[in-house]
Amino acid sequence: MAYQLNLPLVLVRKKGKLPGETIHQEYTLEYGTSAVEMQTDAVTTGDRVLLFDDLIATGGTLLAACTLIKKLGAEVIEAAALIDLPDLQGSTRIQEAGIPVYSLLAYEGL
Repeated sequence: MAYQLNLPLVLVRKKGKLPGETIHQEYTLEYGTSAVEMQTDAVTTGDRVLLFDDLIATGGTLLAACTLIKKLGAEVIEAAALIDLPDLQGSTRIQEAGIPVYSLLAYEGL
C-alpha cells in the first residue's frame, strides 16, 4: 500500500526483529503480554501516520504501535486492517482512543 501511495513504509514488529536503535512498547494479550518495537528514526515530529494491520482482534498491537508513534512525536490519523473481529472490541478500543478505524471485512460471532 505504501508503494502504491508513494509514501514511506515504517515497520512495527515484535521485539528483537528490527535493526538499529529501537523503542518498544508492551501490551496485554488475553493470555499474557507481548511487546512491539520500531526504529527511533522511523518517524519525526509532525509526521502523520496511517496504521495498517492484517487483523484487529483486541486492538492491543495497534494501540501499542500508536503509543510508539506518539512517543516519537508523530500523529496517528487513522487505523486500518484487512479483517476486524468486532466481538473482541479491538476496533472499539481504538476508536475510544480517538483514532478512526476502517476494515475491509468484519467477522462477527467468532
